Amino acid sequence: MMQDDTVQNSLTVDELCAEASRRTGLTDFGPDGFRKPLAMLADHLSSPLLTENGRAALRDDLIVALVGRLIREDEWKKNPEWRTRKIDRPLVICGIPRTGTTALHKLLSVDPQFQGLDHWLTSWPKPRPSRAKWPQEQGYQNALAALEKLFEMVPQLRVSHDIVADEVDECLEILRLDFIANRFTSIYIVPEYDAWFQSQDETPLYQRLADTIRLIGLNDDRTWLLKNPGHFGHLDELFTAFPDARVVITHRDPVKSLGSLGSVLAGPRQMFYDDPHLEMIGRRELAYWTQAKKATDATREKRQEGQILDINHLDFHRDPMQTVRNIYEHFGLTLSDEVATAMVKWLAANPADKHGAHSYKLEDYGITADQVRAGLGEG
Repeated sequence: MMQDDTVQNSLTVDELCAEASRRTGLTDFGPDGFRKPLAMLADHLSSPLLTENGRAALRDDLIVALVGRLIREDEWKKNPEWRTRKIDRPLVICGIPRTGTTALHKLLSVDPQFQGLDHWLTSWPKPRPSRAKWPQEQGYQNALAALEKLFEMVPQLRVSHDIVADEVDECLEILRLDFIANRFTSIYIVPEYDAWFQSQDETPLYQRLADTIRLIGLNDDRTWLLKNPGHFGHLDELFTAFPDARVVITHRDPVKSLGSLGSVLAGPRQMFYDDPHLEMIGRRELAYWTQAKKATDATREKRQEGQILDINHLDFHRDPMQTVRNIYEHFGLTLSDEVATAMVKWLAANPADKHGAHSYKLEDYGITADQVRAGLGEG
């Protein structure tokens, strides 16, 4: 959503909510549990550490999430039949960031047997209209404007993590509507919020994720294809919301994945802070994903055999279509010749370096290869 110049630099929770209501004409934000984490994030708006770009980005992030809450509550009321929708055996991709989750997600989304969380609908949740109507949708127009502004501020994101309004995106974009999300603490330097966030039980958030998916797919019976690196470490919560989920976990040399992640997060930090403290990024992310790996390893022992499939990033890079075939065979999915051909065409049109080469050095982010391997092993 485009920045509104009438919004002040520093706002209270009530002022942020009032601005979101002004933009939508709606007032029901749902349960009040969101107000505490929102207040913690809103306090950071007055931080002298932020640049004007950083302050504008955080302010917009908060207001866009509040707008999403308002729209979702309103659409739930308008469409009560969402409660009866079943989500059967969704295919879910996760893994430590920068292990190929996005490329695999977008490749699989070529298959029309799947439906996903289209980016624009993550911030404007409603029953998905026909694609021909998207250009006339206010939520779609807002998403286009917001992405244009984001890439103007942080152009290197197109190289490391391109986002498109009418393509599938991460569940994280839905989870952020409750302001309990790794998205905020990865981008902004908010250690008090981070400590609080990591102590929360995310089970209720995953239930709201499922309910939001029921709303968006209200008129669509296709299988859900979901992706979020953060599900790695929260598989218990995921399986509580989606007991029969089919989960693909991607793996890569963690030295490379953490180095690449550091580079992705450094872009916004350098634009949003006069002193971005890049060394904090690696330390925080290593600790966070080490704990996530421990939680995932514990969950594996409790799940039925065959419900989780591991994919190696190198194998996917060398032969992506064989990886796709392995996934389909493992989970009993049908890959038609027509869809396989479409996937091959997509791969040719979307090489890894489509927007330029992505280079990075792990040491720039305050950690060493030995520390990464001590926490995350070999990948």
